[in-house]
Formats: sequence, C-alpha cells, structure tokens
Amino acid sequence: MEKYLVASSGDTVDAKVSGRFGHAVFFLVVDPLTMEYKAFPGIQADESGLNIKQFITRDIKKVIVGNIGPSSFDEMVSSGFILYQCRNMPVSLAVEKVRNGEVEPLKYPTLKDSIHSARKAFGKYDARAGGAGMGIGLRSGRRMGNGRGSGPGKGMGIGGGRGMGGGRGRGRG
Repeated sequence: MEKYLVASSGDTVDAKVSGRFGHAVFFLVVDPLTMEYKAFPGIQADESGLNIKQFITRDIKKVIVGNIGPSSFDEMVSSGFILYQCRNMPVSLAVEKVRNGEVEPLKYPTLKDSIHSARKAFGKYDARAGGAGMGIGLRSGRRMGNGRGSGPGKGMGIGGGRGMGGGRGRGRG
C-alpha cells in the first residue's frame, strides 16, 4: 500500500505542512486512505540534512512539501519520489488534495538556494551566510582582464600626444 511522506510543523495530521522541507520539525508517513500516520523527528539545528534512506523502504512514493530547495529536490527525485507542493494547510487536507489529484507534481524546486549552502561555507550564524548569491566575482574565471588595461589608454605614449610641452602652451621656441 502506497504511503505519503509529509514535511510537517507538528506530530499530527492536524498540524500544518512545514514551510521548508529541509527544516521540518516532523516528517509524517501517512496512509492516504485511512489517514493513519507515524511521526518521525525532523532535522535538528545541528544536523545538515535529512537521511531519506529511512523512508525509501516504507512504500512511500509521494512527498508533500511547503517549499523545497534544489539540493533536497534533486536528492528526492533521484531516489524515485514524486513531490507535491501544498502550502498553508493542515497535513490531512494536503494528503486529501494529493490523493484526489488536485495538485500537480513539482517539476522544479520551489526555492532557488538551499539555506545550508551558505551555512556550510561560513558557519551557521555568520553574517556572511545571509544571502547566498550566484554572481561572478571580479577577475574570476574567463573574465580575467576583460581587455581593459590599466595604462593611459589613449594609445599615444607617455607624452599623451601633446609634444614636449605637454600641450599646455609651454612650447620653447
């Protein structure tokens, strides 16, 4: 019998679907026909990610999330799960909507970045970890130099093309 994995803000089906999959307080394995469930503790603050292997062997095919980042999305999809987004509703209603085909499967992550990508680089509460950007830094990779030399740039040599007096009316002659 197929079951659903739901990222939850509490340990019952009356709790809301968690806003972020990777930071859910609980994960509920729910039978969509009987609404029987089993609660599992979510990811603790000092942990870096969910061990999804514990759910692969539980006849789970569908996963209900509030939001999901690219790392978790890729891991879940590559493990054979089908993901559904259900925001701001109780777990029981989300399970019902997915069971009835009212929600389309996700094709892409709902978030651009994982919050862990910045935390891994700088530490959990480092100020630099606030906004992980995707930009290319100055003078990096193929853009090195950009063809913009640091000389006068006029192609006229040191004198600037103004003769011996520097073009300031100081000609001697």
